[in-house]
Amino acid sequence: MIGLVIGSAVYLVAMQAAVNVPRAAFSDCLKQAGVKATSSKIDPEAYGDFIRGQCTAQTATFKEALVSFDVKNGIKRSQASSDADLQIDDYIISSTENYSARFVASKPKTPAAAAPAPTPASSPQ
Repeated sequence: MIGLVIGSAVYLVAMQAAVNVPRAAFSDCLKQAGVKATSSKIDPEAYGDFIRGQCTAQTATFKEALVSFDVKNGIKRSQASSDADLQIDDYIISSTENYSARFVASKPKTPAAAAPAPTPASSPQ
């Protein structure tokens, strides 16, 4: 009985590790793409497409690992693929929001336009 529990725990840890390595590689790629985007001054509107292009291989590997993990746990492949796409989209949206906030914060603030001098009111007589 104890052997079964230990064996199950080892199996689950190994399965989870199969997802964690691609997840870490994908996350690292997003960080590196963020640095490249910042130095290239990529517009926040184009950032999502930029990181998708920069992290194509890591995205595919991560998705494959997520789908494989879910299928091994009894989830249909189509549902697992859809769930993996949602999880990857969440990472990309989070990275995009972070980049947009940093992009806006790094822009120099423009001084407010000088207000026109008030016209003197007619002097009382």
